[in-house]
Amino acid sequence: MKNTLLIFENSLLNLENPKEILEDLSFNLAYKQVSANPRNVEKILNELLSEFLAILKKLDLFDDENATKVIKALIKASIKDAQNSLFALIDEAELLSTQIQNQKNLIKSQTNNHFLEFEKILLELGYKDQFQNPLDDAILFDIEMLGILKETAESAFLTTLEKGLDIELTSNEIAKNLVYNAICEADFEKERILKISSMVLTSAFEIANESIAYAKDLCLGAIKGTQEGISTAIEKFKATLTYANFEEDISLKSKELIGIEDDFISLLKEELKKQNNPSKDIVQHLLENELDSFFAKFKRFVSESREQLLLTLNELKKNPKINDFNELTHKKLQHFKQEMLEFEKNAGEKYKEFNSQKAKNLGIRLWERAKNFIKK
Repeated sequence: MKNTLLIFENSLLNLENPKEILEDLSFNLAYKQVSANPRNVEKILNELLSEFLAILKKLDLFDDENATKVIKALIKASIKDAQNSLFALIDEAELLSTQIQNQKNLIKSQTNNHFLEFEKILLELGYKDQFQNPLDDAILFDIEMLGILKETAESAFLTTLEKGLDIELTSNEIAKNLVYNAICEADFEKERILKISSMVLTSAFEIANESIAYAKDLCLGAIKGTQEGISTAIEKFKATLTYANFEEDISLKSKELIGIEDDFISLLKEELKKQNNPSKDIVQHLLENELDSFFAKFKRFVSESREQLLLTLNELKKNPKINDFNELTHKKLQHFKQEMLEFEKNAGEKYKEFNSQKAKNLGIRLWERAKNFIKK
């Protein structure tokens, strides 16, 4: 400590303008002291503050500005190691974010390539016309992953308007299928569900604005269908609970349902700000005059689903073997995630996007499926 104080005093004495280096000098000396004695940081800083200020008075350098510089320097020294840890975590988070995006791109690329390869094989074998519909149906289950959800929705809704038949029923079925399939592609997360819903609804509203005659039917069908797609996805998730022993997972999923019905209404209100007429007036009228009746079934269903998840969670908690199973499974999942992150290191290749023609064809196929369902 004595050497530190001597260096502080002598450095200030030997400079023409000591104010310029006061803060850096105080920080460097203080950080060296606290790094050498991490268990006595508070005591060391208090002592340094007292001694540094005393030296400033001795050298006739004590004023508000210099005292502030010393205090700032000591605070910086006290949090330097914590800051370094934070920056290291931020670097890790950025790296992890890059790894996650690369992994998504790898999966998207592999999915895309497999579909294209299967299409090529079917063509070579002379089966393309016979089996194109099943291939397109399979692709519909990966539309979000392949980045063609919005384009497929636009194509399907446009085809519905071009045909001019059963607009509301058809758009309802299209939206339900799109939303359900996209939700079931990956994790059951509210934010992701709402993002998917927004893409489908935005597509419907934008197309409705170009077709005043069928705008109301298209908008209402898309909204109802989106709700039904979410409900169907929730039903599918509930059906898997028979095989689930993950207390933590079920608890998290039950939280994903909290407020989703209100968030869906908020999503429609946000769409109002972005859309033009006639879809804007249609949605606004719906929210102002038919809110309770239009969304009552959806709200009741979500509430019942949450209750069922909580009941399942309580049943799991009664099983003494579940915790051990959960712990083992969690470790295996963490190991699997680590392996996936290692695997993606070789995934720097650029993936091919399905072109707009493929999205258009899928939209037409989706319209055909919707019409066949209505005819049943």
